[in-house]
Formats: sequence, C-alpha cells, structure tokens
Amino acid sequence: MFILGLSVMLPPSLIQARLYNNAIETEVLSPIVGAKKINPTTVEILFPNSQRMTLDFYGENIFRVFQDNSGSVIRDPQAKPAAQILVDNPRKAVSKLDLEENTDFVFLTTGKIKVRLDKKTSLLKVTNLATNTVVVEELEAPLFEKGKVTLTLKENPQEYFYGGGVQNGRFSHKGKVISIENQNSWTDGESPLLPLTTGLPTATV
Repeated sequence: MFILGLSVMLPPSLIQARLYNNAIETEVLSPIVGAKKINPTTVEILFPNSQRMTLDFYGENIFRVFQDNSGSVIRDPQAKPAAQILVDNPRKAVSKLDLEENTDFVFLTTGKIKVRLDKKTSLLKVTNLATNTVVVEELEAPLFEKGKVTLTLKENPQEYFYGGGVQNGRFSHKGKVISIENQNSWTDGESPLLPLTTGLPTATV
C-alpha cells in the first residue's frame, strides 16, 4: 500500500485529479532551482518565483505534499466548517530520509520508497523500493487556476485509485476525473467531506 496526501491551499479548495492511460506531452511550467531538508522528515522544493513545495513524510511510505502559492508555510489541513482533519498522532517512524540532487533530478529516499522530482518540469515519480516498480507518476505539472488545482496522474492497466475523501456512489476512481472538495451534498457522485490529507487517490501495489 502506498499513500500520498496532498494539501494545496486555494480558496475555495478544489482539487481535480485526472487519470490517464497514455502518456501525454507535458509543458515545462515550474523548474526546480533547489531543495533543502528542513527537519528529519521534511524537504522543501524551491522554485525560481520564490514559491515552494513541501514534502512531509508521515512514515516510510506515507508523505504529504503541500504547496501554498500565497507564500504561507506548511500547516495542518484546514476545513470549513472547522473540523479536525488529522488524527491526534498521525506520524509513524521514518528510519531515514536522504536528499540527493544532480543536474536533472531531486531524489528523496526512505527505507521503502524513492521520490524523484524532475528539475525541468517538477514532475513527480514514486518508486516502491521493494519491487522496483513505479507506484505514482505525474504526467503534467500541477495546474493552479483560480479556485482550483488540477493534478494529472498516469494510470497503469492493473492499477486502481481509491480515496479522495467521501465520493458518494464511487469505489475505484480508475479512468475518472474526480473533484476533491466539500460540496456539502450527499447525493450520488457528490463529495460531502474534504479531508485534505487524502488529496490524491491512494495507489495500491
């Protein structure tokens, strides 16, 4: 099991996840200029416009991706109406978090996964070290628009996506576009709750 949580702060918070079978050409939007480890479980990715993306590891194979282009630093997920999104003790032990860079990529490695970020495109790829298989791969850089953020993930034939908060009438999100937001509705296909820490569907391996 691999879990990736995403927190992208935009009012109102709306994340759309698009899953595609085939690779598509990506536009270079946010080149990475550097990376720094700010504590034993957290790495900041730096962009040339003074924006940053934070990867915070809650365990060997669980991490949260946080980006707030208004300049604010990582914080607990927020909900309206107010709700506690994280459990009281969400973290598990992280035996190591190694940060490496070369001219093309940034690598973050724990005991179970390797996260690779392309410096030219900022595209993210996660590899399961036990099986040497890719478990999450972005096809396009996150698209920030007014009131929403769109994420585009590669989908493999035997891969299924779950999560994204409460998605009424849905189980697997394979091949679907889903909105991850609090629509305050319990009808079929709606999303009544918004747990920001499950902003990306879960990929199982």
